[in-house]
Amino acid sequence: MSRRDFLARLGTAGAGVAVAGLSGCGGSTGDDGGIVAPPATGNIAGLVSTLAGVPQAGLGTLILMNGRGRQTGQRSSPDANGRFAFSSVTPGEYQLRFNAPGLAVVPEPFPHPIRFSVEAGKTTDVPVRVQLGNYNQNLVEIYIGDGFFQLQPDGAENGESVVKVGTNVCWYNVDNTVHTVTGGPWGDSGELQKSQAYLWPATQTGLFAYQCKYHGASEKALLRVTP
Repeated sequence: MSRRDFLARLGTAGAGVAVAGLSGCGGSTGDDGGIVAPPATGNIAGLVSTLAGVPQAGLGTLILMNGRGRQTGQRSSPDANGRFAFSSVTPGEYQLRFNAPGLAVVPEPFPHPIRFSVEAGKTTDVPVRVQLGNYNQNLVEIYIGDGFFQLQPDGAENGESVVKVGTNVCWYNVDNTVHTVTGGPWGDSGELQKSQAYLWPATQTGLFAYQCKYHGASEKALLRVTP
């Protein structure tokens, strides 16, 4: 089952070629005659706005993750114009999570987290479209990434997640490879491909150990359901 489904339901160079107009090979020349190296990093910029395009000043937090779902430790909040930025980002694949519990969500059909790439010397524009309102207060998300389960947005990797009975627990695969959620009263989620999720209504109290059956040695966690 996709996350969308269940949320709706509850540069070959030749030899010796001269090219006119270039000052040198491998970089531009500064005023002092030295070679200026190309930038090694890129930037991210974006706007948080409603579906109608209204910028949202100071709404929520943007959490930067790598392409396989692990948090980078970098966060940003929209300014008075609804804009946010991340600077000096290593080129590569990334994901961005918007977090504003009780205030707004990224609605369907917009993908969330948002996937994009960063190139050296360039700024990647990442628009974030949100719907205002108090949504999914009885749902928690546990991301499945490269060797970890993590309660969002601030849980410890492969740690213990604590929820109250009756909570809908959503495990969501933010990685590029298949994972499972195996253990606990639910038994097994089946194979979860990229961007697929498994939902379990926590109807039973207790402490439950679970793991990915493909990455069990490094991908184990606990779920505690309290009264």
